[in-house]
Amino acid sequence: MGFQKWLGSKFFKRIKSVPDLRASFSLYHNGGEVWISCIDNLGSDVQLIKEKVKKNEDLMRTTNKQYRVLYHLDGTDVIYEIADYIMESLVRTKQNILKIAIVGTTRSGKNNINKCLTHESTRRSLGIKYFSSMDQAKDWLVSERY
Repeated sequence: MGFQKWLGSKFFKRIKSVPDLRASFSLYHNGGEVWISCIDNLGSDVQLIKEKVKKNEDLMRTTNKQYRVLYHLDGTDVIYEIADYIMESLVRTKQNILKIAIVGTTRSGKNNINKCLTHESTRRSLGIKYFSSMDQAKDWLVSERY
């Protein structure tokens, strides 16, 4: 073991990645209400991601409101299994959703989500659009256009 490596192991602790367990919430933005689904920074923990998606679904289905939904997926590996689970959840809550904005997904995550939406009519009826910025997504969600 080199001296620098030994010195680093003695003085610097390794930072372990801790999943972000923030609860999803409703936010007022530019005169409209946006439901923020916090599914970010969960890495590849499939069970934890599924639990959070299910909890979001249950919260949205408890009221007779229609939501503008922002899925924040930054730092979460959207493998095909996760994308399929999210899309099934969104289809089940379709009557409670006006528009969906997805922020922070990788190119492979976006491709996995699009593969799950095999029917173009399903994709259009859900009103899904991808964004790289939370502010752009919130602005689009509260705007009148699709």
